[in-house]
Amino acid sequence: MTGARVAARGWGWRYATRHAWAARGLDLDIAPGERILLSGLSGSGKSTLLHALAGVLGGDDEGEQEGSLAVDGIDPRNVRGRAGLVLQDPDTQAIMHRVGDDVAFGCENLGIPREETWRRVSSALALVGLEVSLDRSTSALSGGQKQRLALAGALAMQPGLLLLDEPTANLDPAGVIEVRDAVARVVEATGATLIVVEHRADVWRDMIDREVRLGAAGTTTADFGGTRSAGPETSGSAAEMPYASAPLLEARGLTVARVRGRV
Repeated sequence: MTGARVAARGWGWRYATRHAWAARGLDLDIAPGERILLSGLSGSGKSTLLHALAGVLGGDDEGEQEGSLAVDGIDPRNVRGRAGLVLQDPDTQAIMHRVGDDVAFGCENLGIPREETWRRVSSALALVGLEVSLDRSTSALSGGQKQRLALAGALAMQPGLLLLDEPTANLDPAGVIEVRDAVARVVEATGATLIVVEHRADVWRDMIDREVRLGAAGTTTADFGGTRSAGPETSGSAAEMPYASAPLLEARGLTVARVRGRV
């Protein structure tokens, strides 16, 4: 397994049902094996970018793309298994009823031979520290265990790019540490490129190389380089923030009340 290279040039995406672009004008370079914290305000295009890199945004009937986005020089939509995506809700990512079958699911879809698939299943579960029986029901796992299960499923495909979209958002403090430590072991052992979106940024500070902040509409980026030394997302004045923009709504002397007979 080798880390993937990511490159974006003027990349943008607009969903078919929207007038506004979810992300636009994005330029980005990520070296193989680099660990990136992707930050920015809600609506700046962070999740859209991760889904695009995972190749799951869909075709022309689902949205419009401009510019270019590549993983190892190839459009992500034309690459299978090179990127592994873990989402934020532990309860929606388990596909199969049993732990072993769930981790094996991605490998089976890639056509990996059975013997190699189950070797990868055991290796992935050990690496994320999920020490349960392969026959264990996925519904019997805790939130933190389910996220490590999802991570193991992605890892079993041996991706060069690991994409985490707020993986600890719905976890208790113990679950957060479980998942963070599992990710640290994975990237250290595999050398995979890591991009993580997370509002709990402090959890990841010690293991990232660089922070990239997306602008208000995904139109600009600002790199905060330096090994594991990115500053807090909320630091600096509004004028200094890369995603600062003019207010969209202002109110003066506003009163809100419920009046009978009026909507």
